[in-house]
Amino acid sequence: MPALTRRAAGVAAKILVYTGADDPFVPVAQVNALAEEMTKAQADWQIMSYGGTVHSFTNPDTDRVGVPRIAYNTLADERSWKAMAAFFEEIFGRA
Repeated sequence: MPALTRRAAGVAAKILVYTGADDPFVPVAQVNALAEEMTKAQADWQIMSYGGTVHSFTNPDTDRVGVPRIAYNTLADERSWKAMAAFFEEIFGRA
């Protein structure tokens, strides 16, 4: 991933990534590679991985598409929204 390394150098933004641990489109190795790249770039990053969760887990309309490798996950969706709200509060303060 040399291209990512060049772009990541000097990352000033705080980064939050949510992923399904069982996402067939984004293997754990890619998630781990992103973590390594962000660490090398000295970025302020967080990656949250939800077990038993596949791609597109926050979209309640996903199940209508009929693609077996994507699915809505109510619990992961609710957890990710709470975590995102805390992340935004950290950055922007309380509304």
